[in-house]
Amino acid sequence: MEHKTNKNNPSIEKSEEDSLQNTGSLAKRNLNKKSRYFFSTQELLIASILGIMGGFISSLIPFSLLIKTWYPFIGGTQLVSGHHLLWMAIVYGLTKKKPTIILTATIQGFIGFLFGSNWGIFEVAIMLFEGFFLILGFFLIELFREGNSNLGWAIAGGIGNVSQVPLFWIITGKIWLIHWSLFVMACMFGFISGVFLAGLLGKLISKRIKDSGVI
Repeated sequence: MEHKTNKNNPSIEKSEEDSLQNTGSLAKRNLNKKSRYFFSTQELLIASILGIMGGFISSLIPFSLLIKTWYPFIGGTQLVSGHHLLWMAIVYGLTKKKPTIILTATIQGFIGFLFGSNWGIFEVAIMLFEGFFLILGFFLIELFREGNSNLGWAIAGGIGNVSQVPLFWIITGKIWLIHWSLFVMACMFGFISGVFLAGLLGKLISKRIKDSGVI
């Protein structure tokens, strides 16, 4: 009886179909309708995973000791500072959405704060500051149509990483106490580190992940 009733009343069948569409239970989707969510579930997961990994690794592994053992001078640790931006570069390579850089930076900074960063909750602001300049770097290279080239990624990584050098030197007061030549050297080291550890390595890793079919 019920089956016949649905046939005789197409409006009932139509309302049931609309209800299923609203709950997402039908396989048939309206492809022309834009999603009301800016980030997909996959993009949120990628940004979260990379942000957590970046926060863990940056907090637990003393990269600066690798430099201080043979270069104990001020500014030398900038040679490994690019690893902070690596995760943001990877997430951009995987999602091609610049706002995911901000999302990853926020999570990474918060994880660093939970693990006892010397900067406290200000660690989140520092990560966001670097992430903003990384976005600026990608925006600038795209203006010159170098968004997919190794050179473009290298420059973007360098711009993003060198931005934190004057920030740290100002908030710690080093810029008023130490000779300007060491500041210039620290900026050079920061840019070089961003080129290799953030830009080029980030592009390589994101490409390998895509080629592997993991995502």
